[in-house]
Amino acid sequence: MNYATYFPDQRHILPSGVIRRERLLPEGVVGEVEAQVGERVDLRDVVARGEAAARYVVLDAVQELRLKRPEALADLMLVEVGEPVEAGQVIAGKAKGRGRKLQSPIDGVIRHVGGGRVIVQELPEPVEAQAGLSGQVVAVRERRGVVIEASGAVLQGVWGNNRLSVGPLRIWPDSELDAIEIDEIALGYRGTIVVLRQPLRRAGLEIAEKVGIAGVVAPSMAPELVDMVRGFSLAVLLTEGFGARPMSAFVYSFLEGLSGRQATLDAVTPERQSTNVPELVVNLPRSTGQRPPVLPETVTLRPGLNVRLTRGEYAGMTGQIVHLPKTPYLLENGLRVLCAQVQFASGASAFVPLANLEVYGQ
Repeated sequence: MNYATYFPDQRHILPSGVIRRERLLPEGVVGEVEAQVGERVDLRDVVARGEAAARYVVLDAVQELRLKRPEALADLMLVEVGEPVEAGQVIAGKAKGRGRKLQSPIDGVIRHVGGGRVIVQELPEPVEAQAGLSGQVVAVRERRGVVIEASGAVLQGVWGNNRLSVGPLRIWPDSELDAIEIDEIALGYRGTIVVLRQPLRRAGLEIAEKVGIAGVVAPSMAPELVDMVRGFSLAVLLTEGFGARPMSAFVYSFLEGLSGRQATLDAVTPERQSTNVPELVVNLPRSTGQRPPVLPETVTLRPGLNVRLTRGEYAGMTGQIVHLPKTPYLLENGLRVLCAQVQFASGASAFVPLANLEVYGQ
């Protein structure tokens, strides 16, 4: 391996760029696309609708009704195939008398009756895909959604709780969400995406959910809060990762410059099989006659590149590559690996293994 063939992870932080994003129905859901190529869409426009697959429940009527013959079930049915039923509703049994009854355990639809069994399907859940960007549709994914091109600022994070929210970006007045009570000040942030400089804590998260804050961009939080945050309706994006790291001055300054603008917080949860990362996008108007740069898909390491250190004693720090040694560098632990010499804002520098770097701010 050499520097020309090594492609580090990337976290885009760009004040202006061309953004292309797919907006699709959830995996396994097909439906109808409601936007065409060339059509302009706004943040909250629905670009596709569908229905999530619903589970089936098989009821053993022979056992429940103590039938001697499976064929006897047809004469005991009180509802027809295709008819909707409610949880607890009697769907089979004698119309009169004290005989045994068969009840539906769920709200759903009778799909099949035969062989002494009744199959009930849960009511399908309607789902939709919102544009989440103000831009133009440049491609259609048949029965799944669209690809939207827009211009704006982008900040990509490390982790998200798999929620998407849209709202004005606001800087939280105190360093922590639980620094103030739920009062008129907090209620004034309902429906907004707030930026915190300090790590998230349980009390602050509970306040944010209770107040109705749409999303939170924070540097970090304790890993034991993951399950709780995944159950919240608000979107959460971490810029640094898990633990108790504060937000870097560079990231905070970047977000501060976007305060007050309408933003989309797409807090997807990163997965090994996917290239999607959690991100905050702020639509910005294009300058007349100018086209912002397209976000690069791959970048090779080179001097002058801004990087973030993801592991080791310098984890969370940012700096700039000043030198790429041609041969493996001997680390203090005795290993020889390809390294980059990174200079920090303080002026100090360190040799960092390539595996501990990600491109930052490109």
